[in-house]
Amino acid sequence: MKLISLCILLLTASAWSNIFTIDAGISFEKGYLEIDTTKTCNVDTSYINCSLEDGLAYYSTLDTAVAVFFMPRIAQASVYALQAAPNTRSLTEILRYEFIKWVEWGIIVMTKDSAQRLLDRVLPDTLQMNNCHISHKKVCDTDPSQCPNWGAYGGGLSSGLSDEDAARLPQKKILADTSEKSLRIFDSATFMAQSVMQGMRYRVFDLNGVYLYDGTWQGSFKAQGKPVLVRFENGQTTVFR
Repeated sequence: MKLISLCILLLTASAWSNIFTIDAGISFEKGYLEIDTTKTCNVDTSYINCSLEDGLAYYSTLDTAVAVFFMPRIAQASVYALQAAPNTRSLTEILRYEFIKWVEWGIIVMTKDSAQRLLDRVLPDTLQMNNCHISHKKVCDTDPSQCPNWGAYGGGLSSGLSDEDAARLPQKKILADTSEKSLRIFDSATFMAQSVMQGMRYRVFDLNGVYLYDGTWQGSFKAQGKPVLVRFENGQTTVFR
């Protein structure tokens, strides 16, 4: 029985490896970034697989058709787009988005403004990252002309996602638990929540629990044509239609 299960696992990993065909990555010279490795696995484990040695593996909440791998101990990140479910965002945009999240989580010790300036310099929005990897060094900051710091992996196209990394991906792609039986459904105009204060942050998910966007409570909410799940920072969760 154990042998059969192992075979199924290996076949699944191989299948994933064949699906991932477009990837991109970035790594930083040792010591370039201040990394707090104690924060590596101090994140939402409901949709992230994590180990101190190998780092984080999960699907991007910006586009769940893209897998994300981040190894804080060596400051290296990679993203892989699914051929079977074409990504709706550029890989550059996703790398930028995830980098800011790592800053917010405290893994990369840096202010968001500093992170944004670094990204604008190293990962500009116009950069096409398909099957490319950036190796950024300190010298690149002072004299970019002397630092040809990006190109295809190993001088050619990358070989895609390894079976080992594919096996590390979590089965769960979503952030929110939509199985709560206590959820109430409100029309946008009728919602009254005394426990939700003006200025409180919230996150919006579709009814499958996939993260869509966030915002600040200003006393009302419009669902924009389809039901959504809204989770406030005080833990209250409501469905708007």
